[in-house]
Amino acid sequence: MKKIAFQGRKGAYSDCAAHYLFGEDIETLPMDTFEEIYQAIENGEADGGAIPIENSTAGSIEANYDLLYKWRHRIVGEVMLRIEHTLCVMPGVKVEDLKRVYSHPQALAQCSKFFAENPQIKAVPAFDTAGSAEELAARGNRDEGAIASAYAAKIYNLDILKAGLENLRGTNFTRFYAIQKTPADFAETEGAKTTLLLELAHSDSVGALYNVLGCFAKRGINLTRCESRPHPDKPWEYIFHISFEANVSDPRAKEALAELKNYTSFVYILGTFKKGVVETLKY
Repeated sequence: MKKIAFQGRKGAYSDCAAHYLFGEDIETLPMDTFEEIYQAIENGEADGGAIPIENSTAGSIEANYDLLYKWRHRIVGEVMLRIEHTLCVMPGVKVEDLKRVYSHPQALAQCSKFFAENPQIKAVPAFDTAGSAEELAARGNRDEGAIASAYAAKIYNLDILKAGLENLRGTNFTRFYAIQKTPADFAETEGAKTTLLLELAHSDSVGALYNVLGCFAKRGINLTRCESRPHPDKPWEYIFHISFEANVSDPRAKEALAELKNYTSFVYILGTFKKGVVETLKY
């Protein structure tokens, strides 16, 4: 059975994503930090990891862009998971019983309308969503609640007072990557996606990034993401994360990568994998 690491506690959205990315027959390993996921893969404690890379409302998870460059683990899949927040309470508790609700600050902000409608309830920031549910179950306080996934409520035997607690229902999605030490053996061209790292050879020259992007545009390859992060060793230099819709073995991609060498000092293929689809929580 594969062991898959994720950041957070059991029942976290990343825990759910791990099952979509690696299948149901896995053991998930909770980690306190993102870097511990990469360390666990590197030392063999875990066979792979599920990492959030981008949220549709909050933007990029920059720490994971930096860690992908640092560790160079391969991306072997992706999924876009619809994030639906639920109000979790001890069995039998009602909304009018609540004085405090705990969750990650981002989840609290995404459910601000609920707190505006219930001013008697205080929003209390906590480490993460699933951890809030776990700690609520451990304390057993009947005047407290937690905002977490329905999966977390199930794991910790909590009641769900309300599902879809977020302000804007159906608009909150997180893109997760499946990572492991070796690349995926993915030969399909239909629906393929590739992500790579690169460093510009002459970043201060006019049109440097334009030339890089042109390698793909002139061959009709659709870029889905271009993210820049500060170079860890070179002040005012940047590492670019670029994703495009093609298998790295596609003749067009091969031509683009060959031309790319003229404008870059470093290129590293993080992975070619099947383009992810949108999923709704079921775990």
